[in-house]
Amino acid sequence: MADNQKLKLALYWAASCGGCEIAIVELREKILVIDQIADIVFWPVAVDAKYKDVEAMPDQHIDVCLFNGAIRTSENEHMAHLLRKKAKILVAFGSCAHEGCIP
Repeated sequence: MADNQKLKLALYWAASCGGCEIAIVELREKILVIDQIADIVFWPVAVDAKYKDVEAMPDQHIDVCLFNGAIRTSENEHMAHLLRKKAKILVAFGSCAHEGCIP
């Protein structure tokens, strides 16, 4: 797949147990398949990117953002609003984001 046709993927970790990040890492070499179909444009746990990089992106630049973790701080809230603006699709990924669970 050509780079200009790849999905733009973002992942964000708010107040969470870390289980979602572990689940992704546990994919091991299968995670490399993602590189064939998507560019990871923001994932603070694994990719060197800053909030200012996301702020500079045009609105809806990100195709899919997986947002895990509960919103407990003003920083978490800011990132939820920012990523919703920058992503075409924002997914509450995992039980912490979906139900507010552990944190």
